[in-house]
Amino acid sequence: MNIKPLLHHLHLSWEFAKRDLKERYAGTSFGQLWLIISPVVTIFIYTVIFSDFMKMKLGLVQSKYAYSIYLIPGLLSWNFFISVVSRLSNTVFDKANIIKKINIPLYVYYISILLTEFIIYSIAMIFGILFLLLIHHPVTVQFLWLVPLAVCLALFAFSLGVIFSLFNPFFKDLKEIIPIVLQLWFWMTPIVYVKEMIYKNYPFLVDYNPLYYFIDPLQNLFLYGKVTNYKEIAIAFLIVLFLLIFAAILYKKLISEIKDII
Repeated sequence: MNIKPLLHHLHLSWEFAKRDLKERYAGTSFGQLWLIISPVVTIFIYTVIFSDFMKMKLGLVQSKYAYSIYLIPGLLSWNFFISVVSRLSNTVFDKANIIKKINIPLYVYYISILLTEFIIYSIAMIFGILFLLLIHHPVTVQFLWLVPLAVCLALFAFSLGVIFSLFNPFFKDLKEIIPIVLQLWFWMTPIVYVKEMIYKNYPFLVDYNPLYYFIDPLQNLFLYGKVTNYKEIAIAFLIVLFLLIFAAILYKKLISEIKDII
């Protein structure tokens, strides 16, 4: 196997990601500072509205910021997930003109989008941890789990987005269906509420919700400073492995047909 073309394509993905980040904030007054301003404002809103105004602790850790501590990793991860899936699912349409003119594999654009969103997600999570330090909430060595957990979530979103992207040219209605499905998925996942609120009456919304197995370990890490359920991580890893293999097979099978119809 010749590794040089692959390395070249990965380098292209990185260059596209850097350009994407620059173009995203081009022309704005604060420019790249928005990478910092956005998560800081988001965390501030979650903290003020949900902790001080709503006074919601929901039986979590003993802190007046308990709900914010629970909410931040879930919402930041959801924002990352939906950005990756939404952008990737429309890649074929968004890049159609470029794909026709330039002989660059479609996966280069896929990876560049993932890199862009992962950088933004990483910055947001760093500020999430800084928030914990600011309120004197324990941040232990267990927080190193953030790296594999974030990567696992990224690969899950990536696989799903690629699969949607490959089906989109053949089923045009998917472009309208996907946002609706994602909106429903958000409310079926314990992100703004705790699992116990629905598990007794609707256990299937948790047990058969793949996103739960990626979000819950992050919430527990922020709340308790440790991973509390390794079974969830194992399930998340198996989901990622299956979806990655399926996405790769699908890509190899459909990419030539996609190039013919766009």
